[in-house]
Amino acid sequence: MTIARTTLALAPARPTAREAGACPRVPRRERLLRTAGLYGRGAAEAIAETLWPTRCAVCDTPGEVLCAPCSLNLSHIDWWRACPRCGAPFGRVQCSECNDVLMSVAGRDEPPFDACTSAVAFDDAAARIVRTWKDAGERRLAGAMATLMAPMAPPSWLADHPCIVPVPATAAARRRRGFDHGEELAQALADRLGLAVAPVLARPRSRDQRALARRDRLANMEGRFIPLPGASAFPSVILVDDVYTTGATLFAATDAVRVAGAATVRCLTFARVW
Repeated sequence: MTIARTTLALAPARPTAREAGACPRVPRRERLLRTAGLYGRGAAEAIAETLWPTRCAVCDTPGEVLCAPCSLNLSHIDWWRACPRCGAPFGRVQCSECNDVLMSVAGRDEPPFDACTSAVAFDDAAARIVRTWKDAGERRLAGAMATLMAPMAPPSWLADHPCIVPVPATAAARRRRGFDHGEELAQALADRLGLAVAPVLARPRSRDQRALARRDRLANMEGRFIPLPGASAFPSVILVDDVYTTGATLFAATDAVRVAGAATVRCLTFARVW
C-alpha cells in the first residue's frame, strides 16, 4: 500500500488541453528538446514524444498540435464579409468597430493602419490554441497558426514586397514564457509568405492587456511602442500579432512603425475578438 501511494504521488493525472490554461507537460518537453545537442535532436524528440505525446490543443486528441477536424471547425473569418479597413468579421457594409463613435473613444478619426485582417474569430477553441501556445509553451502551434493566417494576406498586400514586423512581447512576458511569441509567429508567417522579418519595434513597457477594458487598453498602450535605435522599416509593412481585441496594441505599434519610415502599414492577426 505504501508503494502504491508513493507511485500516485509521483505521477499525478495529466490535465487535458481543455482544462484551464497551462498544461505542465509542454515546458518539460521544451526543456528536454533544448538539451538535444547532448544526445541528438532525433533521440530527444523520440523521448519527448514517448513521455509527453503530442496532443491537439483544442480536443486533446493525440497526434498533432492542431488536428485537421479542429482546424476546419474554427470560426474562420470570411474576408469578403469583413471590414476592408479594420477587419471586423461582418463590417463590409457597416462596420461596428472603426466607426466614428469608437474612433472618437480612441481619440482618432480612423484606424492608423491601411488595412487589417484576421484568420479566425476569438472563440473558446481559438482561446485554447493561444493559451496552449503562449502560456503552456507548445511552441509548435506558431506554425499551425501561421498556416491559417497566410491565406488571409491578399495578393495586393504582397505586390510591393512588404516586410513582416512582429509586435514584440514585453520583457516580463519574455522572461515568464522563455520565448517571444510575437517574434515566433512573425517568423512562421514570413516563412510561409516568402517575406523577410524586420524587428523594428522595441519591447513595450506596459501592463498585461488581457485584464483591461477598452479605454484602459487604449491608455495603457498609448505611446508604448518606439522604434529600436537605428531601426528603419521597409516602405511597406505587415504588422503581425496573435489577437486583435480592441485594436489598442496595433494602433500604437502602427504609429511607431510609421515613425520608423513605413508608408503603408497593414496588420494581420491569428484571431479577432468579436
